[in-house]
Amino acid sequence: MARISKSEAVGLFLTGAAVGAAVALLYAPKTGEQARREIRKFSKRTVNRLDDLQEDIRDQVTTWVDDISGSVKDGINAGKKFSSESYEQVMDVFDNAKKAVEDGKNRLQRMIKTA
Repeated sequence: MARISKSEAVGLFLTGAAVGAAVALLYAPKTGEQARREIRKFSKRTVNRLDDLQEDIRDQVTTWVDDISGSVKDGINAGKKFSSESYEQVMDVFDNAKKAVEDGKNRLQRMIKTA
């Protein structure tokens, strides 16, 4: 079964309310002037509600984008830190290897001199 998001549910609800109100107004025993006035009021309220819904959705999307951006920045920073730490570790290993080779060379030279 498909899941319906909150914004879709609100949109469906408002659409159903608009259709129901329009049908009710068409079948209501009122004069044309009264019906037009009520339709105008209803239209203004619906536009205001849709504006509020649009603003809420915009705020939610902005918050979501900000959260995702923060997570991506944190990931990039962690990757940079890991990369620099790994580089330093590799350089330390090379330095240690270089020292070991030099120590071995010095030992060999001493052994050759004493032999």
